[in-house]
Amino acid sequence: MESPRPQLIILADAPDALCLLFGISLLERLLRIVQRLGFRETIILSNSPEEVAAHLTKPSWARADVALSFRPRNASGVRVSEVATGAGRIMVVSAGFYYDARLLKTMAEQSATTVLVDSAPPPESVALWKDQGGVFRAAALLGGDWLSRQDHTAALMDQLSSDAATGRIEACDAARQPTYVTALRNHVRPVFFPAPSPNHLRLAERFPRDAAQNGTLDFPGWIDAPIENWIVARLCRTPITPNQVTFMTALIGMVATAFFTTGRLWLGLVLSFTIEVLDGVDGKLARTKVETTVAGGWEHVVDYCIELSWWTALAYHFHAENLRSAYWLLLLLVGSDLVDRLAKRVVKKKVGRNLDDVSNIDRFVRCIGGRRNINIWILAAAFALGDIASGFVLICWWGATTATVHVVRALQIRFGRPVTLQVERALRAR
Repeated sequence: MESPRPQLIILADAPDALCLLFGISLLERLLRIVQRLGFRETIILSNSPEEVAAHLTKPSWARADVALSFRPRNASGVRVSEVATGAGRIMVVSAGFYYDARLLKTMAEQSATTVLVDSAPPPESVALWKDQGGVFRAAALLGGDWLSRQDHTAALMDQLSSDAATGRIEACDAARQPTYVTALRNHVRPVFFPAPSPNHLRLAERFPRDAAQNGTLDFPGWIDAPIENWIVARLCRTPITPNQVTFMTALIGMVATAFFTTGRLWLGLVLSFTIEVLDGVDGKLARTKVETTVAGGWEHVVDYCIELSWWTALAYHFHAENLRSAYWLLLLLVGSDLVDRLAKRVVKKKVGRNLDDVSNIDRFVRCIGGRRNINIWILAAAFALGDIASGFVLICWWGATTATVHVVRALQIRFGRPVTLQVERALRAR
């Protein structure tokens, strides 16, 4: 039975494969991506094997599950014989390129010989392609039948280019791939491009940064995003991991809970605003450096528990300050949040995307609706006005109002005509 994944061969030549983006080389980034795609071994073909091997001697937990074997190759170009291992499907990927992970995933799923192309690179990436000669130098999926018909002394890229030009093999066109990323609630155009020159490094780093950005933010999120990007750009060049940022954020969150419980509300608010920024940093850092982990997937659970501890602590404090309805308001807030999550789950099951990003009205509700960041701003405004207890009352009722709107929208979508991604893209094109 054929393996669900092709054999992976990486072409890694210095200096392009060792070009750094956000503190990691293109080769290291590629290895981290393929590990997350399920590859567990790869052959590295290189015309500078000693330099490449030395670069990879530094331990890296983010690609530790991929076993590496090195083979020298002809310096003048890759020959068919150097990749014809007899393993059936073979995916050949040049480490001298940046890749959106979705493109490599699509390539690995092909059954016939396919080359990776981009028929219409985004205008902002055109400068990165300047002076590039070969069209099919990035990645290709080679089928066993195709390999068996080739002259094994011929240049691999020449053979691929010739067959692609005459339509004898398939092409995976980055310009035609889906752009919507459900987890990010955002449209991100998948791209690949060659190792940038030093003059174009900032331009090149724009793409992994944009691919890490959540879409459909609340209004504090629009303010926080540039701050998060500034922090991530600096953390990327340090050994600090996303999970360490998550752990530190959780500790700060628990200290904020202690401050709220003991009535030092202004200190709790200061730490809450710190959390507001840091909560976006760990995810962006993980996506930018390809350091996602299974443990990182539990971040939202930890965030929810800490957030719940804030509202519980505030209810405790305000009840002690003679707000007799504090615990009932807490119950309203928590219950509304649970109903809200159920409504979003119904919508996601129906249309395949988050309720916050189905239509313009839903994006507007996301922008101002009751959620942690908005609640903190409400509390801060109430504190500035000298009546923070009223701020707590407002966030509880604002959360209930938001949940009500989401339930109505969920019912409309569940029993109405679903809005498909294709229809929405057509409307946007107009």
